[in-house]
Amino acid sequence: MKHDYSITGHVNGRHIQGRGTGAIDPSTGVSEMDVTFERIADGWDPRSIVLMCCDRALIMAAREELGAVGMFRASGGELTIGGHLPGNGREGVMRTGRGELMAHVNATSRTDLRGDAPFDHSRVEGGFSHLKQGLNGIKRIPPFDGVMFQAGPNLVVVTTRFVAELEDGSTIFGSTNYPHYLPDQVIEIPGHQQLRVESVEQRLDGSHLYSKVTTSVMPLIAQPQEPVSQLTEPLMARA
Repeated sequence: MKHDYSITGHVNGRHIQGRGTGAIDPSTGVSEMDVTFERIADGWDPRSIVLMCCDRALIMAAREELGAVGMFRASGGELTIGGHLPGNGREGVMRTGRGELMAHVNATSRTDLRGDAPFDHSRVEGGFSHLKQGLNGIKRIPPFDGVMFQAGPNLVVVTTRFVAELEDGSTIFGSTNYPHYLPDQVIEIPGHQQLRVESVEQRLDGSHLYSKVTTSVMPLIAQPQEPVSQLTEPLMARA
């Protein structure tokens, strides 16, 4: 399922503007994004999008496991962050192992994958970032996970935790909170579920970003065979 993608806004007091296409396949859990940026704020690495900002196709594509309900089926194809619920945007934070703040970004979005003109549009509402591509930008993102639950009528909250290896060999740790509003929610989320980002593949060539992410969702009580904590342990040891 293909869709239009765009990202606008500002961070570090500088503009961000990018446009491209995306695609999701909930049967496999794969989402893809191909974006060309007209503006990239100095100190902001577009590869951070999958971690703390503006890729809702990622969660829409999550493959359902063990009776879990994914966001695409629950929402019917439409969701917003910070639109229907003013002041309730998403917020992401990244820190070093010593607790130094590397990035703090706020964003809003609207995603509608129904009809003849599906789209995923995001806006960075401000914040700061000290991740400069080519210096200490994001080199590798290991698998990571989060918790997904119904937080009220038409409101599904996802909170993720993650690590990332930077180009200078250091490691950062972070979390992001995503309050999704589902205007026409079809199915409620049953209890707490685990959102698992199984793999992240990214290529950034100047102003062009390609991203391929595989995601699944399952009941929280059912643990995967290879926990995220084991996968990230070598990175945490080097921090």
